[in-house]
Amino acid sequence: MITIRTVGIGAAVAAFAFAGVIMASQGVHAQSQAVSDASSAQSSGNAAMPASYESPVPKKTLGQKVKALVAKITPERLQRDVEYRKASVLFPGFCKHWEEDLHEREMDNLRKLRFSEKDGFETSTYTGYGKVSACESHQSKDGYAIGKITYEEYTYYLVGRSEDEARHAQPKPVNDLRTTEIFRWDKGKWFY
Repeated sequence: MITIRTVGIGAAVAAFAFAGVIMASQGVHAQSQAVSDASSAQSSGNAAMPASYESPVPKKTLGQKVKALVAKITPERLQRDVEYRKASVLFPGFCKHWEEDLHEREMDNLRKLRFSEKDGFETSTYTGYGKVSACESHQSKDGYAIGKITYEEYTYYLVGRSEDEARHAQPKPVNDLRTTEIFRWDKGKWFY
């Protein structure tokens, strides 16, 4: 039974590859015809032809196109496509949870302030976080789900005559860092 399935999958991949070869060869023929038409139009003195037709951009070879097509239809790639669709639907929720975690981390940083005396004043710094400004999921060239979250990370400075006054003072931003974090989808969930 396993051999029949393997042969069946192999035959399906071969059929797709053969169909890709035929489609690609028709595209190459159409492309060569278009280049030929463009060069004959230029030689007839047609000044309205754009300069971009003078030197065509090199295209993928037929072998490269077939290899790319076969790579996209393997069972592993099809499975990654299914996983990506699920991961991309769940990523906005993951971003919201990540933003909540950043807020909780900032509150924890405020609870653990360490003060030091500087010129007769109590001073401290802590890290704070802005809202998530970008939440994007992408599929890598090999089909893996990748997520990116972007947000601002701030360093704040507190100063006062006493620790209590400094804790209640208006924080002064002293540094701003745009942060982008990359995540991967594995075993049915987003990892960081």
